[in-house]
Amino acid sequence: MSKLSLINLEKQFGSVTAVHEINLEVADGEFLCILGPSGCGKSTALRMIAGFEQPTSGDVQIDGVSVVDLPANRRPTGMVFQKYTLWPHMKVYDNIAFGLRLRGLSKSEIDRKVNESLEMVGLGSYGPRLPHQLSGGEQQRIALARALVLEPKILLLDEPFSNLDALLRVRPREELRRIQRRVKITAIFVTHDQEEALSLADRIAVMNKGRVEQLDQPGNIYASPQTLFVADFIGVMNLLPAVQEGATLQVAGHTLALTESAQPAARGSITVAIRPEDIALVAQDHPDAWQGRVEQLIDLGHYRRAIVILPQPDQTLKVYLPKSLDIKEGQAVSLLPTRYLVYRDGQLDAEIKRPLSTGVLAFNA
Repeated sequence: MSKLSLINLEKQFGSVTAVHEINLEVADGEFLCILGPSGCGKSTALRMIAGFEQPTSGDVQIDGVSVVDLPANRRPTGMVFQKYTLWPHMKVYDNIAFGLRLRGLSKSEIDRKVNESLEMVGLGSYGPRLPHQLSGGEQQRIALARALVLEPKILLLDEPFSNLDALLRVRPREELRRIQRRVKITAIFVTHDQEEALSLADRIAVMNKGRVEQLDQPGNIYASPQTLFVADFIGVMNLLPAVQEGATLQVAGHTLALTESAQPAARGSITVAIRPEDIALVAQDHPDAWQGRVEQLIDLGHYRRAIVILPQPDQTLKVYLPKSLDIKEGQAVSLLPTRYLVYRDGQLDAEIKRPLSTGVLAFNA
């Protein structure tokens, strides 16, 4: 296990700054996901850790020792690429053994290590096969075995499951996490898929335009996104413009309370963010109800997502509804936000919960 430190790490390509002075500490044995949209700089950051890109400035340290001047083949890292990069003319055994042979290990030692790595990824009998005889998921596991067989201090993975269908990604994710915990290796996983990040990571670094917008545990990032970008990027979120009037906010023709700490700060643009699961269905005569009409119902298996149109102004809300409720498209509904986040100039300003009272028909879990 090894600790990784990124210190003021920056990368420029001509006049474009792809990564802006990232400072990041990754603990021994931690599984960190770098998450963000295409072009946000996440893969560039990973390639600087691996040694495939030279930083414009800053440092990369492993166990407190700078590796920024070391070439990729001399760094204590192992890389799993998006496109597997298996040599098509080599058998699986030889693909995995290649790096060990370069290190001059004996044949018996190579046999032991290759067989152990194949068993680790659940493909113990696949050594004699050629890459084209494997499925995409099996090729990915061989690429993982090839990286791990060199016993790197840090495992780097660049969107390794992006070539697999969504349904086929679940099992490799679970196996990767199991192997990482078993080997107790520090891992950095780059992805644009929030489900992958939320299900795999000990912590997630959400990147946007070359900067880390938030670094936290998955549950905290989902529940309390610190910026408007993270709120919109992670999960499903309703974003509504708001205007402050004293100690209240005017949102979609309705009044929402502010916390005492937020009341004096009547500045900047304001957005209210509400998760679909934080909207309750209430009785029509509830005094604080938001009235709306169901425009569309989307069946998502054990629950439904309703698109509700609000009359003032003409805005929509995404709401999760239990399938047991007999609600149809075109039907009028009464809603009540039970928790909402307030953002000023794109930064989280307040988190507000309103207790449920009488008249609640169902709370959407």
